[in-house]
Amino acid sequence: MKNQNLPSFLIHKDGTQEFNFKAPSSWAELSEDQLRYVLSIMSTFQDHTVIKCYLLARFCGLTVHKYTRTGWKCSVKCDESGENGDAKTGKVRKRVLYISAAEILSLLKNFDFIDSFTDFRPLQVASDVQLKAVNSLLHEISFYDYLNIEKNYQLFMLKQEDRFLLKMAQLMYRTAGGSASETAKFEPYELLGVFMWFSSVKEYFAANFPHFFRPAREGGELRREDILPAMQAQIRALTDGDVTKLQAVYNTDCWAALTELDNKAREAEEFKKRNRQNS
Repeated sequence: MKNQNLPSFLIHKDGTQEFNFKAPSSWAELSEDQLRYVLSIMSTFQDHTVIKCYLLARFCGLTVHKYTRTGWKCSVKCDESGENGDAKTGKVRKRVLYISAAEILSLLKNFDFIDSFTDFRPLQVASDVQLKAVNSLLHEISFYDYLNIEKNYQLFMLKQEDRFLLKMAQLMYRTAGGSASETAKFEPYELLGVFMWFSSVKEYFAANFPHFFRPAREGGELRREDILPAMQAQIRALTDGDVTKLQAVYNTDCWAALTELDNKAREAEEFKKRNRQNS
């Protein structure tokens, strides 16, 4: 499993050594294996500085031999230029280096992307039966499935129980034929990935459907008793209270449904604005 790029190494004329490390600096730059590693570390540790230290060592190929108050003593295999390369091993040679605490903190900034859900990319394959991720922005997901994913997300936020993430995962990962699996099992790091994925989607939806998601952007605590009425209000808005339209609404693509809900919210805002101006 390749999880790091070999750093380049040069010795300058004055004798100073130069190491140039390369590592992913965004969610989009992570390979599938690298993303699995990031999620597994994030599901193990809560302190993001600790997590970033693991990522630094892993993705830069560092072996840390000694930790001190002032830094790390490390070794690393380097991709060296011809004049500095090892004659026996070609252009790859292990070098020893000392990284000061200040340099470590500077290098850790490369991994600041893990502090945000923005532009998170999901694992493409997950679960014990190797289910495949649906579209990363939930295109072609039915409105009914979207409502259930949203409901379980809110329940997880309230109760912090992984069973709600599992229900989300079983809707967001599908068989090759596109069917959901109610029996698929997911590792803790995969469930964390599902939470981060949908959190990123919610950020994207809030930006693209600003009228409908205005209450979410304005904050406010959600209580469990608020969830069902909120869901029912969305459905009523799309059916205009006509129960015969219910199944058709459930089957609608979630993007089409959210677009219509956003339009209705915009129209309601404009109506209220006109009323205030006329009063």
